Amino acid sequence: MMEPLLKRLDTHDYDMLIANSKLIEIKKGVYIYTEKNPSDYLYFIQQGEIRIFKEIGVGKEITFFTRKGYDVFGEMGVFSGETYSTTAKASKHSFIYYIGKNKLKNLLAQNGRLGQQFTRWVAESLESSNAKIRDYVAFGSEGAVASVFIRISNMYGVVTTEGILITEPIMITDISKQIGISRETVSRIVKKWKQKEIIENDNKYFLIKNMHYFRRLLVCENCGVENCVL
Repeated sequence: MMEPLLKRLDTHDYDMLIANSKLIEIKKGVYIYTEKNPSDYLYFIQQGEIRIFKEIGVGKEITFFTRKGYDVFGEMGVFSGETYSTTAKASKHSFIYYIGKNKLKNLLAQNGRLGQQFTRWVAESLESSNAKIRDYVAFGSEGAVASVFIRISNMYGVVTTEGILITEPIMITDISKQIGISRETVSRIVKKWKQKEIIENDNKYFLIKNMHYFRRLLVCENCGVENCVL
């Protein structure tokens, strides 16, 4: 699993970033920025959860990342242009720090070690997002849903004698928002898998009984990406 950026930093670099940032409270459901807003700030999550997504049509969204404590968001804009290319919304009540783009660039220019950590993290983040989009686009609707289940199991899965139990609840609507397909399509795919005994569920908690089916569907043996999470 990809280690959050702030946890990679030593105490001096962490304290320097925080000292140059401001803390704000964000309630659940509030937008931090939307696509095409000026990319003036980079954000660090002290506590909470932020969903980074892109609208791809009327009522359709595709989720690039779900970022949590000690992680960063806003890099798709701050390091790549003048505006944000995605939208950031708090999916939980959150406390986040923000730092101005120019101030951040000055810090990175003055501190080679900090700059190296940022470069490595951005590269891993890009690799992870590319792999995710590949899964969502190249393998059809069933492959996209399978990718979400694999990624969630890597984050919250517990190995049992019957399979991999996902300890966090999964909503069909949330899967739909992750991959940009309709809720009805996701429901139909999940129903088929339950009939084939690939998965089973107790309300919102799922057990993956045949992970090999998902991995074969996505040709996982040919994938070198290590950060296979949402």
